[in-house]
Amino acid sequence: MMRTPNLEAKLALLMSLAGDDREGLPMSHLPPRLRHANDVGALRPLNLRPVRLGRGGPRTTLMRILMTNACSFNCHYCPMRRDRDMPRTLLKPAELVRIFLAAVERGWCTGLFLTTGIPGRPVKVMDDLIEVLALLREKHRFAGYIHVKMVPGADAAQIERLTALATRVSLNLEAPCGDTLARIAPEKNLETALVSLERVRERVNDRRDEEREGRPRDVLHPGGVAGMTMQFVIGATPDTDRTLLDKITALYSARGIHHSHFAAFRPIRNTPLENVRAAPAVREQRLYQADYLLRDYGFAPREVVYDADGNLPLAYDPKTAWALAHPEHFPIEVRTAAREQLMRVPGIGPASARRIVRERATTQLRGLADLRAMGVVTTRAAGFLTLGGRRLQNVRWSEQLGFWRPDEDAGAYHIQYEVSPGTFR
Repeated sequence: MMRTPNLEAKLALLMSLAGDDREGLPMSHLPPRLRHANDVGALRPLNLRPVRLGRGGPRTTLMRILMTNACSFNCHYCPMRRDRDMPRTLLKPAELVRIFLAAVERGWCTGLFLTTGIPGRPVKVMDDLIEVLALLREKHRFAGYIHVKMVPGADAAQIERLTALATRVSLNLEAPCGDTLARIAPEKNLETALVSLERVRERVNDRRDEEREGRPRDVLHPGGVAGMTMQFVIGATPDTDRTLLDKITALYSARGIHHSHFAAFRPIRNTPLENVRAAPAVREQRLYQADYLLRDYGFAPREVVYDADGNLPLAYDPKTAWALAHPEHFPIEVRTAAREQLMRVPGIGPASARRIVRERATTQLRGLADLRAMGVVTTRAAGFLTLGGRRLQNVRWSEQLGFWRPDEDAGAYHIQYEVSPGTFR
């Protein structure tokens, strides 16, 4: 019986295909631009990662490919910055396509996430990204999921072509304010990035409108119909969570953007910010949670609770912060509350709120066990609920005693990293 190769063996085999059409070519035979592709400091170009396509959708595996870690920009926080001493690698479009299709043929992945450094003019980099997608879609007839991270500053025609070929397009904005972005990325311009974003958004919204009017989807030219994503680096600039979420909310209002990504800042070795304190990982988590509230739970921006500094509390999640700040809304009666009311209870999400409303029409809910069976996190929700007029728990919310707050770094070493958490997002 043949043993399934582990991840390292899979990636080594796939990288060998970049140097030659023959399988199993030794890594030592790779061209110089790929010789050190597996060095951690070089930001390894291949990554296989299980993901879920949409909330509650099927699980699949994406191949995430960094076309090159060479970059002409000198961003202060970035592991790929121009002045950083590190091995550089480069996959050419035809090589990248060969690697990906080999992985698909072997059943190791079903979709592609494509990103890149910017080693020269944005127009040339966009040409390479477009060539990859065109080869996959129009030559090899690949109809699966393709997510591409575009670079700002491209021509309008390039943006239209790339969006036509991609299922999803993303863009790194990095900061919500042009002035603070300039402090950490002096060669980047937020307004330029926003112009690119609006051009993609227009094409995405046009394609979605056409499909709503009955136009069949062209699987080889999906037009970015899955929506855009955008990424922000958290903690590298003094921007507050309030400033960031206000910017995101404004961008969401014009449709076409599916969600945001947040990458907690890490000090990268041999960069100007290597001695700056890392952003707490929990801050990244709180921003994702607040983003969910704004997109999926019906919360308005003014309802998000911030601390005195304009940041989200780190000790508890944003929904709990709102619930504790508004005791007049609680407790909520499980047997009669509207779905929208239930969704505002900590520990109850959209799916469990729907189940409660559906099941209570035909079933007598009797206690916490019934709620747990419907997906409610009762350890968090019980203090905010009544069932048949009876409080399910007397204590609304209890916090675990700790020696220091989540945002304090008492007793922690200052760690310098080789890579960024946002490289493959």
